Order: sequence, then C-alpha cells, then structure tokens
Amino acid sequence: MTIPESAATGLLDPPPGTSQGRRSSARASHPAVARLGRWVAAKGWIHVLLVTGVVGCLYPLVWMFMTSIKTDEELGRREMIPAVPTFRSESPYVRDGDLVAQPDDVEPAPFSAALPRLREVTTAAVRASLPSIVPRSIDADRWTVSAASVLLNRTLAQLPKQLWNESSEQVTSRFRELLTPEAVAAALSDQLCRFELSVPTMRTLDGRLFKLPSSGDSGGWRVTSGGASLVPAGDGVRLDYRFGSGWDAPIVLAYEFAMPAFVEPSDIHKVFLSIRTDDSWHGLGATLDVGNTHWKSTRTTYLAQNRAQSISFQPPTFDDTTVRARTWVPLRADGSSDRVKNARFELVLSPSSTLGAVTAKVERNYLRAFDSVPFLQYVGNSLLLVTLSMAGFLFSSAFVGYAFARLSWPGRGVALVLLLSTMMVPAQVTMVPSFLIWRSLGWYDTLYPLWVPAWFGSAFFIFLMIQHMKTIPRELEEAARIDGLGILATWWYVIVPQLKPTLAAIAIMCFLGTWNEFMGPLVYLRDQSKFPLSLGLFGIRLDQGADWSMLMAANMLMTLPSVLVFFGFQRYFIEGLTVTGMKG
Repeated sequence: MTIPESAATGLLDPPPGTSQGRRSSARASHPAVARLGRWVAAKGWIHVLLVTGVVGCLYPLVWMFMTSIKTDEELGRREMIPAVPTFRSESPYVRDGDLVAQPDDVEPAPFSAALPRLREVTTAAVRASLPSIVPRSIDADRWTVSAASVLLNRTLAQLPKQLWNESSEQVTSRFRELLTPEAVAAALSDQLCRFELSVPTMRTLDGRLFKLPSSGDSGGWRVTSGGASLVPAGDGVRLDYRFGSGWDAPIVLAYEFAMPAFVEPSDIHKVFLSIRTDDSWHGLGATLDVGNTHWKSTRTTYLAQNRAQSISFQPPTFDDTTVRARTWVPLRADGSSDRVKNARFELVLSPSSTLGAVTAKVERNYLRAFDSVPFLQYVGNSLLLVTLSMAGFLFSSAFVGYAFARLSWPGRGVALVLLLSTMMVPAQVTMVPSFLIWRSLGWYDTLYPLWVPAWFGSAFFIFLMIQHMKTIPRELEEAARIDGLGILATWWYVIVPQLKPTLAAIAIMCFLGTWNEFMGPLVYLRDQSKFPLSLGLFGIRLDQGADWSMLMAANMLMTLPSVLVFFGFQRYFIEGLTVTGMKG
C-alpha cells in the first residue's frame, strides 16, 4: 500500500506536546526570527562590531560634553548626566535632600542597625538649630529633613571604618561628637537657597578700595519695581521674590551712593558686589549712572549654584587691551545721565523659563572659557598656522613627489632612501638642533618655526604622493610634451589635477596635526598673544586650577573642529589613502 506524501510528512513530524515539537512549531511560526538569526550569523555581527566601535569612540566626546555643562557641585557626584534646571518661581526655597549612602567597606548589617538612631540624632540636632524666624515661603519641616539628610551623609563619611565593628551605641556616641554647631549650620545654609547681596565696593585705577555707603533714605538697597522684598541678613540683605512665569517683568534693585572724596568718576576701575546665588538660573544685569554717563552691563550673570561669590563690573580701562582673563562684567556707555557724583547702581533680575535656564547652563562654561583667555585671538593664530602649513605641505609633497615618481635623474634611488630614512628619526632627537637653528635666525618667539618647515616637505606626505603618481599613465605626459608643455607646465596642468584624492588626504592630516600641535608652540613661543589654541588652553589649566567644568568646555571647543573635519571629509581621506596603495 502506498502512503500519501502529506501523510508521510505528518508521520515523520514530532508530536506537538514534546519539546522537539515545540521548537519546530516556534521555527515554523516565526520565520522572521529565523531570517534574523541567519543574517546575524552571516553579516550582522560585523555591523554590531562596527556600531560598538563607534559608540566606544564617541563615548569620550559625550562624556566631555556632559562634564562641560556641569556645575562645580555636580562634579563630585557619580551621575554622568547633569541635572536639568527648571523654572524657579520663588526664593528662598529648600533644596531636595540627598539619599543616605552607605559608606564604602562597611557591612550592611551594622549600618542598617545604626541608621535609624543616627537619623534621629541628626534630625534633632538640625531642628534645634533652626533660626527663630523662618522665611514665610519655607516649610520648616522640609528644611529640617533636607538639611538632616545632607548632614547625615557628611558625618557618616567622617566616621572611621573600624568604628563599625563596635556596638550601635558607640557608633552613635562618636557620631554625635561630630555634629558640631558649625557642621549643622553649614548643612542648613547649604539646603536653603536664597539670593543675598551686600554693600558694593569700588576700586580706583590707582588701587584704592572704598566701601560705598548708601546716600538713599532707606540706607541701602531698595526695590524699585517687581514683586520682591528685602530682609536684613547678616552684613547684607536677602531678596525674597516671586515670579509668575519666565516672561514676567524683571525686578529692579537700586543703590544710591556718593562718590568718595577726591575720587572722580573717571577714576573708577571696578565696582565689586558680593552676593549669594540661589541656583535659580535667573539672569542678573546691572546699570551705573555716574559722571553724566549711563553705563550698562554687556553680559548677563546667571544665579547658578547655591554659594557665595563676587561679581565685578568694570567700564573700559587698560585691562581691555591685555590678554588677561576677562573675569569682570564689562560696562559700556549707553547714553547720558544727569548724575555726576551722586551715583546710582541698579541690579536687574530677569526670570528664566525652563528653556532659558537650560540654555544658560549649557552655555555658561563655554562663555567662561571664552572669557578666561583671548579665545578668538588664539583661534586666529591656529587658523593662520593651519593655512600656511597646509599650503606648504600640499605644494612641497606634490612638487618633490613629482621629481621622484616621474623624472629620471642620477641618484634618485639613493635620495629616496635617505628621505624615507628620516621617518625613523624621532622628533625628540632633532628638537634641540632645530631650536638652535631657528634661534640663530632670530625666529624665536615667532610663528615662523611652526610653518616654514612645511614648505620643505614631509617624508610621509611625499611618499604618499609618489605612490599615487606611479598610478598615473605616462601617456598623459607624453601627450603634453607633444603639445609643447615643459616639465613644470606638465606638472601643474596634467599631474596636479589627478592628485585631488591624495591632496585631500594630506590636507586633512595636516589640519589635524597642526590644529592639535602642542610641543612646537610650547618650545618656540613666549608671547601669549601669539599662542595657538592648543597652547592657549593650557594657560587655562595654569590660571584656573582645577576648574574642570570650564576646562572640559574649552577642550570641547578645541576638539570639535577636528571631529567635524574628519567626519565631513572622511570620504576623501579614505579615497586618497586607497589610491596611494594601487600599483601603476
């Protein structure tokens, strides 16, 4: 008896209830999964590998950008992504507390056993230190909890590791000893964000300092417009304000004072103002009416972070002609004023919406990097060096490469070997002799040693050009000579147009090398006005110390052109290197 093919197939299939049957059903019901598996096995792993490599290469750039928009307070935290500021409607206000973190190398059991008692002791100490008069907009209980969480983490970090092997009572006793009045007051102050300001101070051009006592009826600052009030706070005043939205009218504060004796308005160098910012990211501007001139600040200062700081406002002086860091807020003449020696100093507090606060935070460190060094001057020096070096390398490599690849002359092989052998000599070996040569020419502290060598050629670039020229048919030169072109004309009109891929590759490598060159400018330059950007940013590290957020912003500005050039012209770069590897 003959069994039908369909029946035979059914007999050979495994029963549906078995594991083999379930696997067969899964394969049959999901053909897309099977195709995906075959694609991954055949080609997909290459794509996964490439994507992983791209992510690995981009990670340092992403980390640098994230660090560049952080504040100093955020640098000590473990989160890679900085906090996103939002619209802050009122001040003062209480900051969010911290999560209690278990100290490193401490076992969970003793920590969990002692934590409730430690939290109770901390909260009691904070509550006992609350001021008798709490601002109306502040919830005392929330302030207590927030400050206690911060104080708890700070004190836990001070406990010695060996103490956790003792009983909970001993841990609590030692913990209570560390809760000093200064530590409790610092936690309360750090968790209460408020905007405070003090009496302005003036410095004259000859270096004298003057406190500026107010000549107004109120004896100090006063609110001239906006929904705000002033409350005495220590040596200054606290501004309690409220905004309905990010588009509300600004709050204007006025401070009137008389010029000190024997001081003219033209003698003003700086006006200092000590403030405590409330981390609201609202913008602060200033105006000064004195000497029949109305001065207005050209840069907005944002109330970033919750800390004390000082702002200096400065009209045009000799400092504007130097290369020193622009740490002051420039004042520019904006009309006339009827005040001569009875001056009027105004602060304008403008609200920032959520978008405005985010924008201010992103650009803050980048603007500080621009002001810390003559950034545009450094960029101009770098572009000048890049242009001259690129022109020199392109000309010399094409010109010398033509002599080696297309012309026959005695000693060509020996000269080529000597040229290529120079690639094996480390740059450190020739650094001192090169320095002595350039100094003997009187070119020390000039840009000449940084770009003139490019016009004498690079062995590597000449080698690339030789390899490409060998792929060009000689019939083109023979036709040019028949038409009456000489050697130079043939090189310029026939050979050079064929070299575009290799010239593009050399240009990209030259740009990257010259833009990032650090050792050469460090050796040959002394005048800061001649520094390229690579060496100029090194000055930020020396002047600003460990201001890592601003350093990362400066490094981001330094790195971005190189990344854009490479990714924008990588097709020409790869094509140029590929062509040089072909045989003629």
